[in-house]
Amino acid sequence: MKHPRTHVAAELGVVLLLVLAVVLAACSGGDDSSSSPSADGAGQPADGGTDAPAPIETHSSLGKVRGQLPKGKRSKVRQQVAHAVDEWFDAAYVGGDYPRNDFSTSWPGFTTGAKADASDDKELMSNQDIGAEVSSVKATARRVYVDVLAVRGKAEGATARFVLKFKTDGDVQRKVEVSGRLFLTPSAEGWRIFGYDVTKGRFA
Repeated sequence: MKHPRTHVAAELGVVLLLVLAVVLAACSGGDDSSSSPSADGAGQPADGGTDAPAPIETHSSLGKVRGQLPKGKRSKVRQQVAHAVDEWFDAAYVGGDYPRNDFSTSWPGFTTGAKADASDDKELMSNQDIGAEVSSVKATARRVYVDVLAVRGKAEGATARFVLKFKTDGDVQRKVEVSGRLFLTPSAEGWRIFGYDVTKGRFA
């Protein structure tokens, strides 16, 4: 059974971005790449065995670009947005030690408001629901499509459409899919997630 949730911060800047997204014309992207999971060993077996397969990488692609954004900037924006999504994948689901009960650090890169919402939705926005009964988590698919809103040659907003699939071992053995959208805005600290529309459930 899948459980969808939607939370978007109602801030003036966000509203302006959404209005601009409606009126600006779209053009196709085309830039894509794979990025490695974080260096903390996310997705690797706890015993560190050398004969284990390497962790699956996140494959990211540029989707629609609304407004004018030089091609030289598109790849950088895609990489930065995908990195923000990757950090959440690892912190909330496929990284760290299992079993565990504490998922309070599962939302790096989220704004204060979005982090509070995600904490309220912690069984959706992390593995809080199964973490204590799981001995290991292995990612089987990590995919991110980045849509960008640009104004006067500068990226002013992004939507990351994503699919994360993983399987668990331990007392709870299942295949889980987390998918949906993350809404991001640039800041001095990098791209920040201010809202989300996420579904989590089992898959065959």
